[in-house]
Amino acid sequence: MDPRQKNKQAQKKQQAKAAKRHEQALVAQQVAAASPEQLRAKLSKRNEDYLFKLHKALVENGKSEQQAQQQVDDLLSEVIDNQIKGIPARQLYGTVATEVDTLLHKKETSNKQVEFWKLSVDGALLWGAMFLVVFGIMGFFTKHPDRSNQMGILTTIVICALWGILFAWFNQQMMETKKKRKSAWQIILYSVLALVVIWMVSLLTYILPPAINPILPPIVNIILAVVVYGIRWLFRYYYHITINTLSGR
Repeated sequence: MDPRQKNKQAQKKQQAKAAKRHEQALVAQQVAAASPEQLRAKLSKRNEDYLFKLHKALVENGKSEQQAQQQVDDLLSEVIDNQIKGIPARQLYGTVATEVDTLLHKKETSNKQVEFWKLSVDGALLWGAMFLVVFGIMGFFTKHPDRSNQMGILTTIVICALWGILFAWFNQQMMETKKKRKSAWQIILYSVLALVVIWMVSLLTYILPPAINPILPPIVNIILAVVVYGIRWLFRYYYHITINTLSGR
């Protein structure tokens, strides 16, 4: 085949893909702005039947008509979005019984209501306890601890505080709905930038004199680790924090 014809065919394919993406974006905007009544009108017969059975099953399991309708309406945008991609509700959520069980036993997302500063403090205390216990153990096997194998206490505090903030932000992103959550590339980009900032700040603390940023004895690190973890336990208990800081669940 003539190379020019190949190029024309490739251009046509690219144009067709771009037009399809543009069309999907327009439809997604329309879906986001549509009312539940308008969304229901867009349902395929298969999805309409699925949601009808889901509503009926929710009522049979103790939900009022209004509660069941609200829970079904909350799914409409996601159902339509996936319907456009050729994914039916049955494939998206599983059987009606499975989705009913999910909706009925969904945990109240109290973790989503935890303020950012509380998640940051919780994370900072956890990282602090872990860093201190690691440095304590390493200190027992290091004859001459210095800045090449240990961090000063001020460096530890600063880094753990920044790690706490980073993980709090990351966990909040993971707990957001798909519509509100930042895209994967944005999360990766912001995380990398945050790690660079943490690295630069840690370098600044390394140049501080030992009198300001001392390396603590191993036993002191271990004792501080226990104290810090105890403070974290009290902090979580007082503010009713149940989220796992590392996994975000």
